[in-house]
Amino acid sequence: MRSLFFLLGLYLVLSGAGLFLVDEVTLTSRATEAAPPFLREFATSPSETPLRLNPPEWLPLTCIGLGGVTLMYAVALPTK
Repeated sequence: MRSLFFLLGLYLVLSGAGLFLVDEVTLTSRATEAAPPFLREFATSPSETPLRLNPPEWLPLTCIGLGGVTLMYAVALPTK
């Protein structure tokens, strides 16, 4: 379980850091067709093809914060 939480926390931290570097993400038409409905909440125009996602300003900090807490939890788990 420790490695699972560590991996999840590391993924969130790195994804949040990556979101600091982008202003907009444009999906291909194939990825737009397979995109889950919650991604359309971050889109500029949900009916637009290809789908363009503009992450809000709070998303990178939230991902880094949640990932950091998850990493600390993974380190604090007792070993067997």
